[in-house]
Amino acid sequence: MNTLRKHFLRTLMMLAVISVASLAQAQSTAAWPTKPVKIIMPSLPAGSPDRVTRMVAEKLTVKWGQPVVVEYKPGATTVIGTDLVARSAADGYTLLSTFTSLVQAPALLPKVPWDAERDFAPIVQFIRSEVVLLVRSDSPYKTIGEFIAGAKAAKAQGAPLNYASFGNASSFHIYGEALKRGAGIDLTHIPYKGEAASIIDLLGGQVVSSFNSIGTAMPHIKSGKVRALALVGTVRSKVLPEVPTFGEAGVPKLDTSGWFGMLAPVGTPRYIIDKIATDTAQILALPEVIETLRGQGLEPTGLGPDAFARFLHDDLLRWKSLTTELGIKADN
Repeated sequence: MNTLRKHFLRTLMMLAVISVASLAQAQSTAAWPTKPVKIIMPSLPAGSPDRVTRMVAEKLTVKWGQPVVVEYKPGATTVIGTDLVARSAADGYTLLSTFTSLVQAPALLPKVPWDAERDFAPIVQFIRSEVVLLVRSDSPYKTIGEFIAGAKAAKAQGAPLNYASFGNASSFHIYGEALKRGAGIDLTHIPYKGEAASIIDLLGGQVVSSFNSIGTAMPHIKSGKVRALALVGTVRSKVLPEVPTFGEAGVPKLDTSGWFGMLAPVGTPRYIIDKIATDTAQILALPEVIETLRGQGLEPTGLGPDAFARFLHDDLLRWKSLTTELGIKADN
């Protein structure tokens, strides 16, 4: 009887400790954040990742009652800003808003000072970025099949077709080289310093084709100045449902689309990670936000911490395999 009584008392004490801990965590969750939160962007402002990040930050500021400030730390293929966050305190007050470069940099550069999986806690994936191969509307190529046939004919004549990208070792450069390899064609890469410059030269006839995000391409598609031949990714776009994926056209290795998302330094308490993820996912699910993003060719996903972590792991392997196979490095 005495033993049962002791066991009963120990059980009560354990339940009390658990209850106190749960209450403390609930109070902490409710209280956080108690000061401004910084979101570091490892790239220059004005691009799609910046627009999405500022939109999320503005709505989180209202939801949390604390300023959520976006700071820009560009440089070294996003390595500088990314490393800053990796070395920051794991308290949720310094976050990283990044994009596909997080998983590309380790594959493209000889060395980076952080590890995408070891040094970061994934919070939420914002969007999937949709990219298309464009030609001018007066181009003789109406489909990706016709473009590939035209590229083969041009190669036989010793005058290969070309494609534009927003820079050497960029995602769009990798897509172009994957198209060459997958379709067995020859294309000359013409790198630019940004999407705007590449699509201007496409419109002007200086290049035959160009890889561009749907957000950049959409105004020109709507005006009838350019034609989208194929989409990078595994599923068709909701804003351009008539455009087939490269996979549907029989071209492999073009299923790795871009993304934007938010991470924290590893060791950030899980209750903070979950709060940020839940609140951000609610923002991304708002009808007006979905409409705005899709109008820019961005598909909101709202992947939570665990799903985003699995996605990052698989994406790291995909980009490493693809860049190795294609022989692309950042110093190219």
